[in-house]
Amino acid sequence: MPGVASIPELRRICQEPVRERNDLAGAIYGSRISIVVTALFIRLGLCASVASWLMLLCGLGGSLLLLLPGWWRAAGLLLVMLSYIFDCVDGEIARFHKIDSYRWAAFDYIHHMIVKGLAFLCLGVGLYLEHGTVWTMAAGGLCSVLWLVLMAVRDLAPALFTKKIVLDDRRAANPAYQRLVENLRRLPDAPDAPAAPPPADAAPQEPAYGLRPWVVRTFLVSFDLVVPLFLAAALLERLAGPFHVAGVLLTPVVLLLYSYAVLLPVHAVDLLLAAMMRGGLRDELYDLARRVESFKKR
Repeated sequence: MPGVASIPELRRICQEPVRERNDLAGAIYGSRISIVVTALFIRLGLCASVASWLMLLCGLGGSLLLLLPGWWRAAGLLLVMLSYIFDCVDGEIARFHKIDSYRWAAFDYIHHMIVKGLAFLCLGVGLYLEHGTVWTMAAGGLCSVLWLVLMAVRDLAPALFTKKIVLDDRRAANPAYQRLVENLRRLPDAPDAPAAPPPADAAPQEPAYGLRPWVVRTFLVSFDLVVPLFLAAALLERLAGPFHVAGVLLTPVVLLLYSYAVLLPVHAVDLLLAAMMRGGLRDELYDLARRVESFKKR
């Protein structure tokens, strides 16, 4: 591997530039595994787009395997986990070669939108085909829709900012736009130059995680952390088998799916309330406007 002495050196080149933005799944297992795969790809001379296509193939193939019972389901969940690893790998290879592309960023977004919804849907249908319990299919379908809703809520502010503020030619007569402009006028002038960069020897720090309420909530609703939980449940299912509670057939996977069919609606409703009723959407729009204004001045 020309110019790279070790895995620690690869971590410095490929992971430290984005360590401050690392998510909980990456901190727990993603970044620890992906750097080994990245090293192998670089040794073999494989480019980032190969990892991107493997990410999509593993995600789609793993989701479809969830339609099948037994060890096929466990294999499907493992492939979906590998899809996340390849998601990390393609970015690391791109940083190693100092390349970037919005086209592949769009590819990544489409992958997340398709695979995350499809995995839950196929899991619910597969459990229905295996056990004949229609509630599993309903729970899988609900989780599938809610993941798409969560992605939409996450991207709601940038989409509205672009459509209603940047591209709307009649925005000057819009009271909401006038309030935004007035908010910007009350802010202190942004500096003409960006803030001084940190010292060259200061490594980016990963966000501090601990047993805090928001960390626990993130752990419970992060798709890339949900999948390992389902894999563990699928393996336990091979050992324990189904059981009945009050005449209802349950397995570890079914029980976990029902739990998420309750948890995700609560999470989605809370995010929607925060955005629409507690000023979260307005604050994000104002923050985007401030960022644009600062960008223009720099």
